Amino acid sequence: MKRITILSIATISIIVLISSCRNRMISTLSTPMYSPAARINEIRAKVNVDINKKISGESSAAYFLFLKLNGDSNYASGVSYSSESTIDNQKYLKLKSAAAYKAINESGADIIVHPNYVVSIERFLFFKKVTVNVNGYYGKFTKFYQPEYCDPCTPNKKEEQ
Repeated sequence: MKRITILSIATISIIVLISSCRNRMISTLSTPMYSPAARINEIRAKVNVDINKKISGESSAAYFLFLKLNGDSNYASGVSYSSESTIDNQKYLKLKSAAAYKAINESGADIIVHPNYVVSIERFLFFKKVTVNVNGYYGKFTKFYQPEYCDPCTPNKKEEQ
């Protein structure tokens, strides 16, 4: 009898815990507000590219099912890739930026010009080893500048006269 009572209390408490979760969503109507586009005077850079000097870097990581077991911990930021849209490539973006970091750090370059990434995947039963190689040309920034700002909203002085 005691077992039935304990079992029924446990069952009731589990049902209460499961059913007590609640989500609330409130929506309201909104009217879009007019805001003119902000124009920013962009910064440009001159890059000295040495086409006789190729740079490269490599990064690899091992995965067990979906868990990353090992890999690099230093990454280059501000690196964009043309194949970022696929979910499978999202996993390897950190490996690509780690390979770019190694290439830039070891060569002393500021930028990899025309980088080419090669992703190699070795699959085992539950394990996977991914290796990314990057090759490109040595690039060094020589000058940063801003072109003279011209406000398109302001009429020219010649037109005012």
